[in-house]
Amino acid sequence: MFLVIAIIVIIITVKIVTEQKYKQLEAEVLKELGFSNWNIISYFDEYVTVKSRQTLERYDDIKFFKENREKLVRAENIIKRKNDVAATLMRFLENNEYKSRSQYRRLTKQIDVVLKNEGAYRISVNYISSAGNNLGAREIAVNQYGIDRFKKDPSLLMGKGEYNKYLKEQQKEALNQKHHEYYENVNNIIDYANENRGSLVVKGSQEQLDGLIAQLFDRTVNSIKKIKTIDSEEWNIIGDFMNHLKGQIEKVVSINQKILEYYESPSFLKIKDTCEVLMSTQREFNEYITEKVQSISQLFGTRVVRNETTKDDEYNYIRPYKKTITPFTAEVSATVFASAENNPLEYVVKNFYPNKKSYPEQIQKLYRLVEELETLRDAKQIIENYKVEYQQYLGDVPNFIMENDESGFYSRLGFANIDESVLTVEYKFSYTSGGGMAQRSFTVPMTEETIVELIKVLESKLTASAFAKEQRALMTKKLREVIKNRDNFTCCNCSNSTHVEPNLLLEIDHIIPVSKGGYTVEDNLQTLCWKCNRAKSDKIIS
Repeated sequence: MFLVIAIIVIIITVKIVTEQKYKQLEAEVLKELGFSNWNIISYFDEYVTVKSRQTLERYDDIKFFKENREKLVRAENIIKRKNDVAATLMRFLENNEYKSRSQYRRLTKQIDVVLKNEGAYRISVNYISSAGNNLGAREIAVNQYGIDRFKKDPSLLMGKGEYNKYLKEQQKEALNQKHHEYYENVNNIIDYANENRGSLVVKGSQEQLDGLIAQLFDRTVNSIKKIKTIDSEEWNIIGDFMNHLKGQIEKVVSINQKILEYYESPSFLKIKDTCEVLMSTQREFNEYITEKVQSISQLFGTRVVRNETTKDDEYNYIRPYKKTITPFTAEVSATVFASAENNPLEYVVKNFYPNKKSYPEQIQKLYRLVEELETLRDAKQIIENYKVEYQQYLGDVPNFIMENDESGFYSRLGFANIDESVLTVEYKFSYTSGGGMAQRSFTVPMTEETIVELIKVLESKLTASAFAKEQRALMTKKLREVIKNRDNFTCCNCSNSTHVEPNLLLEIDHIIPVSKGGYTVEDNLQTLCWKCNRAKSDKIIS
């Protein structure tokens, strides 16, 4: 009897010791894993009761989440939590320091039980009769793939009415995204143009860029807004146009960059050094012509110069494009625009010569302008002659330079630049409708003939003509040629002549200046070379 009791005591003691060792091992492992107990994840996550066998048989994950759509996020979080726990346990089983412990095998069985709970959000569906008896049950397991399916296609959880509304919203959202995608493409083109417009050095490139951007606005921005369906053919048409325009803008920028690179190259710098030596004798002439070119615009009426933001979109879809309005521009109403087209000089006076008190002074400037323009035309031909003479020193200039920036090339070499735009200033009238949809403009080129007509319009508005005006009016192109022939195309001061220097610039001077009472008669006129005329100015030389 004593032996039996002893054996029982030993068995109980062993069990107690074994259990203590297991509890100690379990506590150490749970602490290392960061778990409070093994119930960290459960097998079932939701319990649903149905009232018929038919409902039980048809019950699935779609029905559950249709009725409990808010639990979709919870289900995803639980699946993630289960997977994280399982991953932690698997790493532990693969590598730990407890494998030699006597109770380790028992511990792994406990871990296996926990691992069976991972990987899915499980729903226990039970058919309970009205009497409270459990007449059937089924398990629904939803893994991450199932959750993703619902997220990707929310219509699975929608009724017919809700689904139709969802489709409309999706189509609207897709259309908005398409609009924004195209607006962003427009913005990228505008950004590129804004970033590079300051580096455009070739004459006319800025205007060319402005014109391309204007086409971009006119052809795309309003058209994008009007497209109402995602599958419209207009998307492709507008897209092709934008790509074409982008290529044109990039071409303008690329040409300018290529030209700038050439101007910084050793071959051009060598040509420039050579020309600087050769042109030392012409430097004063070039400075004189440059002064005349710069003074031309001061002889006209009101200059309208301002920065303009092009198409600052009301919905803030489109970024603004900055450009400079051409000088001598009048923004007018549709009525004034139509009248100006029919009587341009009258409206040039109204818009650019608004101060009648300044008419006498302005008339004098315009008379002088006619003379200056003729001088510059003569000088332009002389400069062209110089260019021909210098060809032997230029070497092989790349064709793309002469094709795209001939005037800039010669300007960098020190030649005075007289552009046709200087010789023919234009007054511009522009009309833009309130909504910006209609835009029209026309220009009035100020040739010598037009300036003479403008002078007549201004004079007709004065009650009396000043003496100086009368004298200036007598200085005609024919009279200038008479004086040059009379003086044998020779400067009356230094005796230099076109017979000696074919490229000599000759001008007609009032011996007694008009400003000091001099008359425009042959006896008071003389031929002077540009240097002597520049030195004399409006002085009386005895």
